[in-house]
Amino acid sequence: MTTPPSKPARGQGTDNALACFDDIAAALKGRSPALFLDYDGTLVPLARRPELAVATPRLRDTVARLSTLMPVAVVSGRGREDVSQMLGVDGIAYAGSHGFDIRDASGTDLSGDIGAPYRPALEAAASALADRLAPIAGTFLEDKTYSIAIHYREAAPDTHDVIRAAVDEEVARRDTLKRTGGKMIHELRPDLDWDKGTAVLRVMETLSLTPPDAVPVYIGDDETDEDAFRAISDNGIGIKVADAGDDAATLARYRLGTPAEVTTFLGRLADYLEMGGGA
Repeated sequence: MTTPPSKPARGQGTDNALACFDDIAAALKGRSPALFLDYDGTLVPLARRPELAVATPRLRDTVARLSTLMPVAVVSGRGREDVSQMLGVDGIAYAGSHGFDIRDASGTDLSGDIGAPYRPALEAAASALADRLAPIAGTFLEDKTYSIAIHYREAAPDTHDVIRAAVDEEVARRDTLKRTGGKMIHELRPDLDWDKGTAVLRVMETLSLTPPDAVPVYIGDDETDEDAFRAISDNGIGIKVADAGDDAATLARYRLGTPAEVTTFLGRLADYLEMGGGA
């Protein structure tokens, strides 16, 4: 059996996954891979508004191919139904709201509605923030079922501190919620020890995929994806989507520059598996 990849060091994700594909293939050989994918910024470019981040036909076809070769799951900050509609691929698992809402490929619930008790607090916070942020042009709120996103990509830079303060003040009023960040976004989530990494491990457990025989491959671009990179760091393969100028610390071992490179990598992975690579 091939020795699993060594545990990555923080800040190590500088090797391009396409250039190092043979190394990744060697790590998969003789093992059972499972693929986990973020959506925004990973499979599709970040868009001005969430509804504009549409998957390409090539991407859909590639993910569908991979779903016939190994387990595939999309793990997104979006609501589960939203991301499943945006990608539009059947036969894969979807984990929405950072893993608070998980359905496997057959539609079976894997999360037990763990976030349901927090909906009243999220709705109240969303209502209060909508009123407070309404005068600030370029902001909008997105209800993701078990999280609330405050987008400010189009807001003037001199309003960013005001937006952050409003979010922090609202979180301070509600001890059941916490604030997390992202690329030009603040999010309110249930204050639970539950994240994208938890979601990955839950899917692995449900599918009886046990390391080191099974190897999770996770591709993501944002700070919330670090939870998943951390969860698989002992036995899996993490790939961060970031351009060459992004030197932010990461637990991912490899890097891809753009969602287009991700699609190319996924196509190459499908080719490799169809030729008998992996197990």
